[in-house]
Amino acid sequence: MRLGNSWWNRLVTLGAGLWGLAEATVFFIVPDVLLSFIAQVSLKRALLAALAAVAGALVGGALLHAFANADPQAAQALLLNVPGISPELVARVAELTEHGQLAGMVAGSLSGAPYKIFAVDAATAGVPLWAFLMASAPARLLRFALVALASWLVFARLLGHLALRTRRLLLAGAWLAFYAGYFTAMGW
Repeated sequence: MRLGNSWWNRLVTLGAGLWGLAEATVFFIVPDVLLSFIAQVSLKRALLAALAAVAGALVGGALLHAFANADPQAAQALLLNVPGISPELVARVAELTEHGQLAGMVAGSLSGAPYKIFAVDAATAGVPLWAFLMASAPARLLRFALVALASWLVFARLLGHLALRTRRLLLAGAWLAFYAGYFTAMGW
């Protein structure tokens, strides 16, 4: 049985939303991975999936913000058990947000600071949930849209003459190299 594109597109979009939620809470691989693969075949689908990932991230961010409001020490402990998150990275996020939530989140999302740290930092700093979510939406969308656009430009346009399978293997290799470097630098 062959599944229709419509069904598959909805499933991928749902997956992006769930990935956004998971990464905003405890998962340590960004939804950018999925978005970059989608962008190899369609920028439009990747951008729609990016919107779903943003929605999932907002739900996850709200859950973590609420958790940190209820039990700040447990939320901090949870963060420090996520691979790649260190006390130094948590402190760096606090420094980034000293100049405002949106500016801090944009700088953090473009420099590899996990979104989940911003959720806990905002709650412990007394930032209301609505203000945190208002800053979160454009920061997350900018990051996800840039990744989708970059992947589309490189893998669909620049390397479009290669077979899709080859492009997928190249992208998979790029992500493996990225995460090997990231966890080597940030710790596991």
